Amino acid sequence: MEFLITLIIILAVLVVPLKMAAAMMGARNTGVFACLFALLLAVIIQHFVGRLIPGVTEEWGLLITIPLAAIAYMLVLGTGYLKAIVIALVQGLLTIGLTLLLGGVIANL
Repeated sequence: MEFLITLIIILAVLVVPLKMAAAMMGARNTGVFACLFALLLAVIIQHFVGRLIPGVTEEWGLLITIPLAAIAYMLVLGTGYLKAIVIALVQGLLTIGLTLLLGGVIANL
């Protein structure tokens, strides 16, 4: 039961910021499952490209991640490439903020 609750919390922390960012930028598909599929597609694309380019440092990896995630968001969420880049940036910032907020709440329990 604890595993299921943890899985739901992790999925919420990952999907909700993308859903919020997509809605803010006016994407056509902002449903939960569309956002989850966009995240999964972004991970698959990033993993595939990461295997093609060996020896990428952490800093360069971050710079490569944003445009690759934007490609997945553009395809699944139905938006333009520049809007998808902004969605990726806003989603990253919201995810960091939500993670810090959740960590603070758990630390105070």
